Amino acid sequence: MKKTVMFTFILLMSAGIVWAKDYEIQKKAGDLSVVVKMDKNPAVMGENGAIVTVKDPAGKEVTDAEVKMDYSMPAMPGMPAMNYSAALALNGNTYQGKLNYSMAGPWNIVVKIVRGGKTSSTKFSVDVQ
Repeated sequence: MKKTVMFTFILLMSAGIVWAKDYEIQKKAGDLSVVVKMDKNPAVMGENGAIVTVKDPAGKEVTDAEVKMDYSMPAMPGMPAMNYSAALALNGNTYQGKLNYSMAGPWNIVVKIVRGGKTSSTKFSVDVQ
C-alpha cells in the first residue's frame, strides 16, 4: 500500500512539472502591444529562453524592429547591482533570445523596441528561483 501511494505521489508531482505553463505577460510599450513568454516558470538561475511578440495598434505583428531585453538586479548590502542585456533575433513573427540569470532573487526586465528611429519600452519583474 505504501509503495502504491508513494508511486502515485511521485507520478502526480512529475506530471505537474511536465505540464507547467510557460511564464507569459502582456504589456504596452507606447502604442505597441508586447507579449513576453519565457520557457521556464518560475525563471531559474542560468539560461532561460524568451520569446517576444510585438503588435502595432491595428493588431499586425511587427517584424521591422530591433528588440532587446535589459535585465538587472538592484544593489544589495555587500553586492553591487547587476546589469545585463540580450539582443533578440527575429524568427518568423517573433523575437527570440536567451536571458542568463546569475543568481536567484528579484530581477527587473525592460523590453526595448526600436522601430523607425523611435524607441518604446515596457517593464516587468520576475523572481528567479
